[in-house]
Amino acid sequence: MRSLSIRRGILDNRGIAAVEFALILPLMVVIFLGLVELLGGIRTGQRIDLVAHTLADLTAQKLDCPNPAAGTSATNCKTGQAGLSEADITNVFSAANVLMGLQLSDSSVKMTISEVNIASTSATTWEARTNWTVTRNGGAPRPCNQALTPANAPPVSVNTIATSYVLPSNGVNPTTGPLIIADVVYHYTPKFGFEMYKWSSAPTWTMQRTSYARPRSSGHIQYYMTSGTNCNGSTP
Repeated sequence: MRSLSIRRGILDNRGIAAVEFALILPLMVVIFLGLVELLGGIRTGQRIDLVAHTLADLTAQKLDCPNPAAGTSATNCKTGQAGLSEADITNVFSAANVLMGLQLSDSSVKMTISEVNIASTSATTWEARTNWTVTRNGGAPRPCNQALTPANAPPVSVNTIATSYVLPSNGVNPTTGPLIIADVVYHYTPKFGFEMYKWSSAPTWTMQRTSYARPRSSGHIQYYMTSGTNCNGSTP
């Protein structure tokens, strides 16, 4: 009789499914949280792309000078050239917070907008030099008084410029003239603490993007801002 009970116990598999589920549940939770974070990181990266593109594009769209009556210093606007006042550039930077879904006081997105001029130094060489540069939230300004180095990596480096803008590509020479460059850096932190891994703090990944746009105006965009650096001195 006892052997029959033991045999029935061995053949009874009514609790196997529950045991198997309990064993794989932790792994399923880890995979789920990992997928959530992966999708969150991808979405944030897409927003950073959009922010960089929008900063460069909105700046390049400027077609007129600031209005002197509005309290700006643009009393000597050059005919046919655009100009940026402090109010103009503040509105452009504020758009980035909206795109990221952040409060205007949030300083986690480091931004730089610069105008760089591409000029030929000989029949076969070209160089890029900064006309003006302005930053927000601790963004790094592009340097004055030096030529930017041709390089396609890293994604954001204020000392470099994409090679196609200063080096011939497929037999086509670079286009000379002004160029708007937007640099964006964002430090992404996962939303979950991951205490299960005994991390003292959640890791942070740096996302970096650079975007380029040609000014829509007939000339370069003149500098009438009160922040930033005008590499050309007092000349707009």
